[in-house]
Amino acid sequence: MSRHLTRLGPLAALAAAAALTGCSTVGRIGSAINPFDGGDQPAQTAPQDGRVTILAFEQELTPDPALQARTITVPAPVEVRDWSQPGGTATNASPPQAGTAVLEQAWRASLGAGSNNRTRIAAPPVIADGVLYFLDADHRVHAISASDGERRWTRALRPSEGRDRVARGGGVAVSGGRVFVSTGFGFIAALDASTGEEVWRASADAPFQSAPTVSGTRVYAITNDSELMAMDAGTGEVSWTHQAIAEPARILSAPSVAVEGDSVIAPFASGEVVALLAGNGRRLWSDSLSRSGRLTSLSAINDIAGRPVLVNGVVYAVSHSGVLAGIDLRSGQRGWSKPFASTQTPYIAGDVLYAVSVDGELAAFDRMTGGVYWVQQLRRFENEGERSGRVSWVGPIMVGGRLILANSLGEVIAVTPENGQTVATANVRQPVFIPPIAANGQIYIVTDEARLVVLR
Repeated sequence: MSRHLTRLGPLAALAAAAALTGCSTVGRIGSAINPFDGGDQPAQTAPQDGRVTILAFEQELTPDPALQARTITVPAPVEVRDWSQPGGTATNASPPQAGTAVLEQAWRASLGAGSNNRTRIAAPPVIADGVLYFLDADHRVHAISASDGERRWTRALRPSEGRDRVARGGGVAVSGGRVFVSTGFGFIAALDASTGEEVWRASADAPFQSAPTVSGTRVYAITNDSELMAMDAGTGEVSWTHQAIAEPARILSAPSVAVEGDSVIAPFASGEVVALLAGNGRRLWSDSLSRSGRLTSLSAINDIAGRPVLVNGVVYAVSHSGVLAGIDLRSGQRGWSKPFASTQTPYIAGDVLYAVSVDGELAAFDRMTGGVYWVQQLRRFENEGERSGRVSWVGPIMVGGRLILANSLGEVIAVTPENGQTVATANVRQPVFIPPIAANGQIYIVTDEARLVVLR
C-alpha cells in the first residue's frame, strides 16, 4: 500500500533537497556534526582563574555557589529491555539503566554501509524484543540479534526508479510489531518487524530529516523543509501536518519529536520548539531558542539538532546557537534558560540535567532552576599540544550509575554523575557521531563506518 502526501510541489522539493546537503560540504566534523573545527582560525585560550568557558560563544558557565553544598543523588537504576524509539522512549527521557558500565567489549558486528563522501549515517539504532534495527547509509534496514549480532533480515528501501541514488536523513522506530522508517528519499515505510516485509509506504514531496517517533496510533516525523507530519501507524494516512519556519542551514543529525499523552513537542532547524495537540495538530505554543550576537556564520545556525525531552510537565531543549531551556508544558513559559550550545539531547536523571556542549563541556544543571552543579572540560583536540583537530562528543546516557559518552576519535568514556570525573574508558578505533543507546545492561556504539561495538 502506498500513500502520497502532496504539499510542496517540485520547486519546493528541489529547494528542500538542496538544503539537506547545504551543511555537509566542508567535512564531517568541520560542519555538520561539530562546526567548530577550527580550520585555519587560531585556537582560543581558556581563562586561567578556574572558570570554564563555552569558547565558541564567549560565554562563561560557572558552578552555582548555592548548589555546591548539595549532593547529587543518582536515581536507582532499572532493568530496561528495549530502546524502541530514537530517544529511548517517546518522551526522549530514557531512565538510568542497570549495568556495570566498565566499558569492556562484549562483541562486534557490521551494520551495513557506513558514511562516505556522498552520504552519512546519523540516526541511532533501536532495540525491541531482543532485535536491533538500523538504517544504513544505503537506506537498507538491518535487523540483527541484540545479544550476539546474528542477522535476521535486511530490507533495501532505496528506490529503483528516479534520478536520486543517494539520500541523507531518516531513521527507525519500533512499535506494535512494526518498524517505521523515515527516509531521505521522501517517504516513510512500515515494515513487519519479524520479516522486513513492507506493510505500507507514504510519500512526501521533501526528504525526511528526522527519525520517526511512534506513540499510540500515530507516527510523527519532520521533513527537511520543517513540516511535521502525523500519520496513522496502521495505514500511513496523514492525520495532520504542521508547517514551521523553513530553515536551509541545519546540523546533520536525525532529531525526533517527544510525545506524551495529548502533547507533541517538535524541534525545528529554525531554533523553534513547538507544542501541538496530538489529536489534531493544533499549535499550543512555541518558543525560539535562538540567540543574538553570534560570532560566526556557523554559530548562527539555530538548529535544535538534539531531541527535546519531556519530564514531569517540563520540556527541556537546547539549540546549536546557544540556548538551553526548561519550558512549562502547559503554558509554554520558560522556567529558566542558560547560554549553552549543543547538538545533543540533554539527559535527565532525578533532579539533574546533564548535557555536553559543542565545545566538549560536560555540565550538570539543576533541572528545576538551571543552576550549575559542575562543569568538566572533555577532550577538545586530537592534538592537544598543537590544539588542532577539533573533537566532537555525543551523548550522554546513563548506565550503571555512570554517564556514557563517545567522540569523533572513537573514544568512549564513563563519567561519574556526582562530579564529572572519568572513571572508565574504551576505544572503538573508528569515529563515532551517533549517540550511544543501551538495553539489558549493554551499551551499543555505532561508528561512522557502521560498525556496531557492544560494551558492558
